[in-house]
Amino acid sequence: MATPPSQKPLHESTYLTLRSLILSGEIAAGERLVESQLAQKLAVSRTPIREAIRRLQQERLLTTDAWDGMTIVEISLDSALHLYDCRIALEQLAVAGACRHATSEQLQAIERTLLAMAATAESLGSVSPASPDSQSLKRLDLNYEFHRLIAESSQNSWLLSLLDQLANQIKLLRLQTLQAPIDVAAVHTEHCQVFEAICRRDADLAAQQIRQHLEVSQARIMQVFERQKQGAASSPPVICPRCSSHSIRRNGHRQGKQVFCCKDCRRQFLASYAAYQYAPEVRQGCIQMHQAGKGFREIERLTGVNHNTVIRWVNQAQGLLGCPEQ
Repeated sequence: MATPPSQKPLHESTYLTLRSLILSGEIAAGERLVESQLAQKLAVSRTPIREAIRRLQQERLLTTDAWDGMTIVEISLDSALHLYDCRIALEQLAVAGACRHATSEQLQAIERTLLAMAATAESLGSVSPASPDSQSLKRLDLNYEFHRLIAESSQNSWLLSLLDQLANQIKLLRLQTLQAPIDVAAVHTEHCQVFEAICRRDADLAAQQIRQHLEVSQARIMQVFERQKQGAASSPPVICPRCSSHSIRRNGHRQGKQVFCCKDCRRQFLASYAAYQYAPEVRQGCIQMHQAGKGFREIERLTGVNHNTVIRWVNQAQGLLGCPEQ
């Protein structure tokens, strides 16, 4: 029996739903995808989930982790810079083509998107939110639509195809860097300048405007990565509560808490009881409290050191674990 035109096949709808969850930020970058959990979440069998994962891997939205599991791709700084280098080159071609080939109907469609972006800018204020809420995601969608309409009006199908290949990674990158402060009014002005150059059929000016616009965005993303690097350097190192390894990766969130995963023993643990590198005197003090008869929970209340960490220290001191002292 043929599928009704208004109803997509199950494998297609599953793929589109999962893709939307990734690109909306509902599934975070670096989070591990488990087939059984996804099947339960989407109320489908594992077969369409496997097909969706295969397609998303081909689109470079998913990658294989150290244990052959699938995780959401995290864009590195080098990848981000390379993405923008490609995008700058391609979008200069797009605006030049739009200057030559855009029809009046296409220019009107671009202008309507600009008006919608202006309305969104007024509701957001001068600086974008720091989390992927509905307003910030709407702004990202309108921004994508603006640039794609320009590419469509270039009448260059090869160029449009290449930009579409970059689009998913650009969307992931934007979700990773939403905390970057953005002067929304200034961005809108830059878009208007690009549009005005296209309307005047001035290809050189349009290419110059789009290049400047994207270079500002590229510099802003570099600042986000630098702040993240500085924040990681100032944070205490997370260690595995089972094997004391420092080889830890983030593994999504659970009930609003950061989940970590040990690369050595594969133990998963929440940030609420992650073990950090404490000074030797703190460790020794907790052991002495336990030897004096205090319970693990009481030691946690008095020192702020998680009771799981204290248990590990006591076991190591008693020689019950074959792990080196930390």
